[in-house]
Parts: sequence; structure tokens; C-alpha cells
Amino acid sequence: MPKAKIIKMASFNKLKNNLHGPNLVELMPWRSVIPSITTPMITAMGGKDIKGNRLSIGFAHIAKADEIGGPTHHHPHDQWIAMFGTSDNFVDFDADVEFTLDGKVYKINYPFYAFIPAGMPHCPLTVKRLGKPIIFMDARLPEDKEEKAEKPALKKKPAARKK
Repeated sequence: MPKAKIIKMASFNKLKNNLHGPNLVELMPWRSVIPSITTPMITAMGGKDIKGNRLSIGFAHIAKADEIGGPTHHHPHDQWIAMFGTSDNFVDFDADVEFTLDGKVYKINYPFYAFIPAGMPHCPLTVKRLGKPIIFMDARLPEDKEEKAEKPALKKKPAARKK
């Protein structure tokens, strides 16, 4: 039997993906802040990976029922959340999930994605029952701080001096 590969995982705040070319990034594993997620997560870090890139997208392998998204909150940017079957069959979704979007609780037992516009309150996101592992995806398009910094600031014209 082959030995299992030992994977060193960083915490999210220390995560640094490897750039292999101007547009090619190796996704490095990191340890989830959710204790029940014990396998490595991967996340594309937007502008932290490639200057000018705004897409941040992360994936986790969910193998235990648990609360995933924390308490109700909102973001200043659009977000997409998805859950689906694992790589051998994406539509094989054997789970019961409750997801609160804009104050309404949805009971979900099918592969899904949710679009969460900027400012919309969402969560908790809870996997109530899990028959088979699933994949969790979180994607967002935050404002790129580098792009904001590069935009020229509007200067006010100085007031005319009175003589």
C-alpha cells in the first residue's frame, strides 16, 4: 500500500500561492478555520496572486455535517456560494443544507449555487445531514485595492485669491 502524502497546510493569513508565469498560479493548500474541515482547502487569491485579477475563489471538501458560513453577515462585494457532489459525480448530492439568504431560510437537498449581491445579509449556512462528501465553493469579486490606488484622484481647483 502506498504511503499517504503528507501535506503541509498554511493558515489563511499566511497563504501564498506560487506564480509560475504571468497568468498561471499553483494553488497551495491551507488549513480551514472550520474545525470539521480537515482536508486541505485551495483558494485563488485575486490580486494577491496576479496583479489586476479580482476573482477570489476557494474550494473545500466537506466530509462532516457542520455550520460553514458563520453568523448572518454581508459584504461590500458580490459573492457566489456553491455546493455540489465530489469529482466522481458532481450531481450526486446526498446532503440536507439550510442556507439563509436575505432573511429567508432555504432547505436545499440538490447541487446549487447562490448569487449574493453586495450588501445582502446571508448565513448561517449549515450542512444538517451529510450522506456523502460534497464540495463547497466560495467566489467573490472584491474591489482591487491596487486598481483603486492607480486611479488618479480628482483634484479640486484652488479657490481664487481675493485681492
